[in-house]
Amino acid sequence: MTPLNKLISLIALGSVLFLSAAWWDSQSGNNPTYIKLGGVSFHTSIEPGITEAKNSSKPVFLYFRSDTCYWCIRFEQEALSDKRVIDKLNNNFVLISIDTFKQKNVSLNLNVRDTPYMIFFTKDGEEISRVPGYLQADDFLGKLDSVLDNLNENSPVRLYTSQ
Repeated sequence: MTPLNKLISLIALGSVLFLSAAWWDSQSGNNPTYIKLGGVSFHTSIEPGITEAKNSSKPVFLYFRSDTCYWCIRFEQEALSDKRVIDKLNNNFVLISIDTFKQKNVSLNLNVRDTPYMIFFTKDGEEISRVPGYLQADDFLGKLDSVLDNLNENSPVRLYTSQ
């Protein structure tokens, strides 16, 4: 077997193994519908979250994260574990978490390059606000209140926050 044929065979074998692993993940439950972060459960896919938002008339909190992001983990352990935050999120928002490594297409389509990163949408999909970076629980609560206040005034204003 020539070196070129060996390389082609190796690439073909690698492709088969990769596709088999991807299929197995999708069949074995390693692709959960929900993920618990801190004390809050999030949808792990956009479509079910958007459907829930339309049915419940709640705005969407879209949270971009990764398992290797220090500031994401800290946000989840601190802010998303705070009872006040948990109650505010569960009572007022549809929650969707995007893993920026596993769901790169979503991150790229929404121009999200860093984590943690948060985007708020109306139930109809209109963007309300973007929040890049880590927030402490009190600051995050203030942001949630600001988003809800703007929605209650029926004037979704884009509220861009740097921190």
